[in-house]
Amino acid sequence: MKTLQDLFFYVVGNFPPRKVLLRIKEGRGWREVTVKEFEKAVRELAQKLLALGIRPGDRVAIFSENRPEWHIVDFACQLIGAVDVPLYATLPAPHVRYIVQDAGARLLIVSGKERARVALEAASGLDVQVIGVDPNLAPGLRCLADLPLPPKRKQKEFPVVAEEDLATLIYTSGTTGEPKGVMLTHRNLISQVNAVRPLFPITDKDISMSFLPLSHSYERTVDYVFLQYGVQINYVESIEKVPMQLTEIRPTIMVSVPRLYERSYIKILSKIQQEGGAKRRLFQWALSVGRKVKEAEWRGEKASAFLRGQYAVAKARIFSKVLERLGGRLRFTVSGGAPLSREVGEFFDIVGLPILQGYGLTESSPVISVNRLDANRIGSAGQVLPGVEVRIAEDGEILARGPNIMKGYWNKPEATAEAIDKEGFLHTGDVGYIDADGYLFITDRKKDIIVTSGGKNVAPQPIEGKLGATAYIAQAVVIGDRYPYLTALIVPNFENLEIYFAEKGIKGLSREEMAAHPDTEALVAEAVKKVNLELASHERIRRFSLLPREFSLEAGELTPTMKVRRRVVAERYRDVIEAMYLKTQKAFDLGAGED
Repeated sequence: MKTLQDLFFYVVGNFPPRKVLLRIKEGRGWREVTVKEFEKAVRELAQKLLALGIRPGDRVAIFSENRPEWHIVDFACQLIGAVDVPLYATLPAPHVRYIVQDAGARLLIVSGKERARVALEAASGLDVQVIGVDPNLAPGLRCLADLPLPPKRKQKEFPVVAEEDLATLIYTSGTTGEPKGVMLTHRNLISQVNAVRPLFPITDKDISMSFLPLSHSYERTVDYVFLQYGVQINYVESIEKVPMQLTEIRPTIMVSVPRLYERSYIKILSKIQQEGGAKRRLFQWALSVGRKVKEAEWRGEKASAFLRGQYAVAKARIFSKVLERLGGRLRFTVSGGAPLSREVGEFFDIVGLPILQGYGLTESSPVISVNRLDANRIGSAGQVLPGVEVRIAEDGEILARGPNIMKGYWNKPEATAEAIDKEGFLHTGDVGYIDADGYLFITDRKKDIIVTSGGKNVAPQPIEGKLGATAYIAQAVVIGDRYPYLTALIVPNFENLEIYFAEKGIKGLSREEMAAHPDTEALVAEAVKKVNLELASHERIRRFSLLPREFSLEAGELTPTMKVRRRVVAERYRDVIEAMYLKTQKAFDLGAGED
């Protein structure tokens, strides 16, 4: 298997025609797409695109949420050698316009009425056709069903696609900078599918959920792997809807970003805390037993038979109920896009749900390393993928080389030369190390390293992960570059605060009122103090400010994989940050020492 064309022909030729391949919730029911229906839709759309004049190398932009049609458009493009350009479903018109214009897209395929409005505004004056996925998205806007399908005698043979041909342009700006089109070839993407396939026990009986944006290389490559296995893919509208649909879909395998696992962890512990009494004591006993057994495993040892017996009881009677809230059938999950808190990873491993953390970038298609079920070192990003080479530079930067590394940035030779050196190594911008057993550890982003005015270097992400794993903190951004000490912008966990205030007989508080409430400040201060106890003196938070709303993708404060855009946040809250360095600001005893 060398191209995405090959992947398509493999999928439609190796699984039963009636097998349900893709599903999406519509109203109260589910719309299902079988292998046969998928093949027919892709082949017909490919012929329609050829009739429309789309040729090998032409760019076709996809502006849509996750849904079966996303992959239908994608594979139709691959069959005719076109290059698809995925757009995040939440992009505003100026960003859509920039990408469509920069890529030179000839076609912009859009779903949803609001996105159609944005697409038409963005395409105004550009030489690009806009076509809707569905009918009636806007007056006069044609949809895919309206495109004429040539009669069979006039249908064309699909061109032969080479593995070095461009398959997609994925625009990424990371946490800073102007969007750049990452050029990924068929070889880049298929090398990932071939490398990952033997590492995980996945079969055509597995069921998955697709909710991270397909416009990002993470979910897209995972879906390619799932399609090759014949895994049933269930589309979920957004990560916020996942908790509601977990018990309905009951997946056996899932990939996500840390945010989902961290929120689940906090909700589980909060519920146990609320229940109190015998239930809480029983859960704490189960966790204690589970930790002893797992700590032995993590050391490569075996706990006593007595402990293992107690752990079996804990799993059957207590942890099974926790896993039922997650659908009850998950065998393992994968986490990527950002670092997963060690505390969260250990918790789920104890209750019986291994989270396999991986690492990669869009520029590496994206996987560079990943943990396996039989080799899962919690806290690490796993072992390097077969066929990929990793080197640690003198300054700690992670460099990667292999068949998964991008061809370069579209129309940006200088940026390409800066990212990929003469030896072919991609400079990831991440800092880390490889331990004696070959596990890769990520310590931080090179550009995110904080250097205080006293010259101390601090990696903020591990600190933020510890803060975010506490009950009353949802998000945290550590501040301190060129300042004398560290401070933090903190978004409280409003769900848990509502429960807290309700128990005290206080109801109806707005988020602004909760964020400003003295009890909230005291609860967060206690959490920060506990985290500070685990940190070196120069890493401790001296002051914090509470914000009344979460950082969001829509506000431009998060990337699609939920990483904080630090420059955006720092600029938006500049006054709040500066106030934290004034001696007049209210200070708590955070156990951080003197200012």
